[in-house]
Amino acid sequence: MIARLLTSIVLIALLVFGIRTLATGEGRGAIHGHSVRRFFQYLLLYSLLITAALGLSGLLGRLLDRATLVAADHTDLARNVSFVIVGIPLYIVIASWTRRKLSTDPGEVKSLGWGLYITLATLTSLIVAMFALHDILSWAVGIQSYSGPSLARFIVWGALWSTHWWLSDRLTPPESSRVHRLIGSLIGLVIVIVGLSNLLTSVIQRVLKLGADVLFLGGVDPIKKSAVTFAVGIPVWFLYWMRTSSKSKRDPFWLVYVLLFGVGGGLVIAISGASAVLYNVLVWFLGEPKTLDASPHLRSIPAAAAFAFVGTVVWWYHHAILENEKTRSEVRRVYEYLMAGIGLIASAAGVSMVLVALVETFTRVEVIAGPSGGRNALLAAATMLIVGTPVWWIFWQKIQRATQTSPAGEIASPTRRVYLFLLFGIGGLTSVIVLLIGVFIVFDDIFKSHLGTDTLHRLRFCIAILITTGAVAGYHWMIYRAEREQVGAGLHGPRFVLLVGPRDPDLMRAVAHRTGGRVQSWTRKDDESSFGSVEEVIAVLENTQEESIILLAESSGIRVIPVDR
Repeated sequence: MIARLLTSIVLIALLVFGIRTLATGEGRGAIHGHSVRRFFQYLLLYSLLITAALGLSGLLGRLLDRATLVAADHTDLARNVSFVIVGIPLYIVIASWTRRKLSTDPGEVKSLGWGLYITLATLTSLIVAMFALHDILSWAVGIQSYSGPSLARFIVWGALWSTHWWLSDRLTPPESSRVHRLIGSLIGLVIVIVGLSNLLTSVIQRVLKLGADVLFLGGVDPIKKSAVTFAVGIPVWFLYWMRTSSKSKRDPFWLVYVLLFGVGGGLVIAISGASAVLYNVLVWFLGEPKTLDASPHLRSIPAAAAFAFVGTVVWWYHHAILENEKTRSEVRRVYEYLMAGIGLIASAAGVSMVLVALVETFTRVEVIAGPSGGRNALLAAATMLIVGTPVWWIFWQKIQRATQTSPAGEIASPTRRVYLFLLFGIGGLTSVIVLLIGVFIVFDDIFKSHLGTDTLHRLRFCIAILITTGAVAGYHWMIYRAEREQVGAGLHGPRFVLLVGPRDPDLMRAVAHRTGGRVQSWTRKDDESSFGSVEEVIAVLENTQEESIILLAESSGIRVIPVDR
């Protein structure tokens, strides 16, 4: 499962990297001969690397494992020998040619082909070496037998990883190597989360003696097994993130890692774990558990509590990184709106579950786990509301206070507009789909002469989703409409504004929203005077009756220059 997850992470990130590079660099204009040559050159180089490494590690594994050496599989031996005889010489030839290209052509190291090769080769070597190290450490702590092939894979693929890491550090420009290092950081983070969560789970179960009959399933100590997983992930995360990526430029790729996977992923894990803990406790004390024995019922609580704790730590750490932003930048806005959105989704799910339970009670149809289903469903809904609502409320109140403090800059923020559009857009689309399904159910029962209480029961999910998404979409549509009216009522001033001074995208958006006109920005090279706050610029615009003006940032203040276009 972890292997599939890591492979998916690598492929998605590389796809995004390739599309972005093509859109901004080599992909612009016609496809040149160099691009075609690089594509096949680096594809062949990567394929030969994998071929040679597989053959070499296979042969070395036979030498390191006496059992395999004695009972030789002639088919595997022939494959490994052919991989080595063909792969290594051809790889040396292509690598030598590539080295000459890199030394003679300055644009080669900046090319998409080299960037993809060094990223793929390094990450592939890293993943294979990590799994091999897992087997070696498992043997060292006594939970797995000795494996010569694993030791061989670690030696060969570890050497390839260190070599390509060195090449990436010495040759590859930072803008190309940052993708590889952020993906490596994510791989390490995922392994650390899984290992640490399972380790805490096993320790809690051991201390509380919960599930003692399954602690040593198959003769494997889960504490040692989890500790090995954690020990494999922590050095990777430390090297890729703490030593390199955390100190790099905060570009869009960096923000995707921190916001989406660090902050967002950590919060989702924490909310999911806390919800599972709270739900199991509420069912035991207030609901109808499936068994009267506490041990089987509470057996899942240690795992949920461990994931909640680890998720909270991950969220807190990445949140602390973003807290270094002293001003209200778009990074801070993205963070706050992301947190509010996650809390809102959890709260909306809770409301929907409440409505489903109410409809089931009204129709007097019990379909969920016998007579206790309705009560347990309400407890699940209460859990989602208790966990999700505070998160949404805290961050939404922060956002609303910022809107009241600086309405021009906040309303003009693209993050806020995207957030509002997504909520009432997705909510509206979901409402239409659910409405269509509900109407189909009604007419289906009408034509079958089954219209009655059972129809209402079949509509319970449609009714719950329609009410919840309709309320969410309607609320955010009202906010968006009120802000449009507020901006529209304040639209007065010049139809064209040229800002001459330091470039400030937030200021440009605020002026455009306030005036409804066209705004351009030029950067002065002879003076670094600032425009001041957004409110000061808006006040200057409100006091002018000209159709086209230039706002010049000077040390004495903002100078207004009327122009005729």
